[in-house]
Amino acid sequence: MIAVRAATPADFEVLSRLLAAAFLHGDLAPWLIADVATRRRVYLPYFALHAEHALRFGHVDLAGGECAAALWYLIDGRPPPDLPGYDRRLAEITGPHVARFRALDAAMHAYHPYRERHHYLAFLAVRPDRQRRGLGSALLAHHHSGLDAAATPAYLEATGPDNARLYARHGYRPRAEYRIMGDGPVLMPQWRTPAPTGCPSPSVGPSR
Repeated sequence: MIAVRAATPADFEVLSRLLAAAFLHGDLAPWLIADVATRRRVYLPYFALHAEHALRFGHVDLAGGECAAALWYLIDGRPPPDLPGYDRRLAEITGPHVARFRALDAAMHAYHPYRERHHYLAFLAVRPDRQRRGLGSALLAHHHSGLDAAATPAYLEATGPDNARLYARHGYRPRAEYRIMGDGPVLMPQWRTPAPTGCPSPSVGPSR
């Protein structure tokens, strides 16, 4: 059985490194920053922003000896607060690439169903050398058990067909797709209706 625990502020550095490694070659990565060396340099401080934000305003679960993480937010009518100085810090971190990072933020905010109360899965990250071993599925099942007991839906944006299929196996259903900007990648929103109490959520084997 894969152990899952709640992260604390003491996990900030571990979480930042995990996110940067997990998404270095992700679906959106080549569009955000084409050069891998530049992307590697930018991604650690960029994802440190997200780690800081989630540990402050959301809920983070860790699994597999800190090899996987899920970053969740309760959404109830409005987005979570911004970090102080977020726009300035984002520009300092991403430099000449900031326009695409801002476009990603703007598109996700524009299409987010803030009026519907739900938990938002902002990131599901698994260290590359531990992918396809069930860690992502364990994190989803762990959080979904609480959502089902509270009759609370969940929402996320899949970034490609592989993770869309993973989420579909856990009960998520597609909503209308949208493009980040004119030449940008397509995001695939998905919504999960809570399972009735006592009914296990759909799950299968390995995850990304």
